[in-house]
Amino acid sequence: MARGGELPPGWQKKVARGEVLDAEIYKQSKKVPDELVKDLEQQPEDTELIKVEGKVIRILKATRSILDEFDLTN
Repeated sequence: MARGGELPPGWQKKVARGEVLDAEIYKQSKKVPDELVKDLEQQPEDTELIKVEGKVIRILKATRSILDEFDLTN
């Protein structure tokens, strides 16, 4: 993964509300673009929406604690 590979098997089990997002998974994530976030309801303060493969995850910036996770569908 450090060389740009795939996320390790079973990472999805670790992406659950109340868990802390692993630093390596966070590094592989992409920020949800601001133009998409502005169309959503007001986001809680000090949170961030990120995309990891087929999921959008809301985390608390300071601790990477997972507040919500959503599966993306085509």
